[in-house]
Amino acid sequence: MKSKLLMLVSALLLSAAGVFGQGTFPGNSLQNSPLHRVGGVFNALGYSTWSSVLISGNTSTGAGVSVVIYPGSMTATETLADGSAVPLTVVFNTNTPILVDVGQGNAEVVTPTSVSFGPCPAGNLGVGGGATCATVTGTFNNTHGQSAIVTSGDFGIEEAITDAGNQGGGIVFWMVDTGIVTLNTGGLTTTTTTKVPTTFYGIGAAARVTTTITGSTAWLVGISGSTASFCSSNSTLTAGTTCIANQAAPAVVGTTQSLTSVLITATVANATAGAVKVRVWGYTPVQPAS
Repeated sequence: MKSKLLMLVSALLLSAAGVFGQGTFPGNSLQNSPLHRVGGVFNALGYSTWSSVLISGNTSTGAGVSVVIYPGSMTATETLADGSAVPLTVVFNTNTPILVDVGQGNAEVVTPTSVSFGPCPAGNLGVGGGATCATVTGTFNNTHGQSAIVTSGDFGIEEAITDAGNQGGGIVFWMVDTGIVTLNTGGLTTTTTTKVPTTFYGIGAAARVTTTITGSTAWLVGISGSTASFCSSNSTLTAGTTCIANQAAPAVVGTTQSLTSVLITATVANATAGAVKVRVWGYTPVQPAS
């Protein structure tokens, strides 16, 4: 019975790697490269291809709630789509958001407040106590049951940054997609749920007005403190407009390696209507962790 249950867990993880490892995040349709290292560069999209399962879910919500996560192997590693193994500490730490219950209506992104590692509770999903599990504590808005799929909550960005730092530093390539975002009508700034590193060299941006913007005189895309770091001010507001002629010049932004939200900012006056879809990409230099 135990061997059959282990086979079931393995099948779930393989399925997740094949489906959820292809950039299927809320509001996103990125097609990831499976390679996590290309030409010496740490490719965040490749780091986002790991997946795990909850061995023990949560029945309560709020702060300080814990779940236990099984990585799908007897070793203290996560396996990426290119077959490489990375330490569990690269994936589960207090800097790296995780996406819990992938593909379900109660899916949510949670950034752990604490993480510990130890033997898995024997008997759950047929997993033996000799395997290493991660106990993740954080603020959960929803409940999640045993066998729920868990994967990257940040397009692999912090996973790549952590691994690069552990290996003496390097450069991380990342790409994120906001999906279609309806603009805030109660303020100039629309804060998306999609995040990028606070420090980066912006290499490119692709943004499109999907619903004509009214009320404001222009729109731009960036991050807090650098609101035009991806797309400079564009006064064309009609549906179909892109930022191809308004891309900001590549420049280093920020001084830390935490995450910050992609912002769409209206100018002069709040938008009264409108929606924009954004995809941005760049490189982040990572310093050695020790």
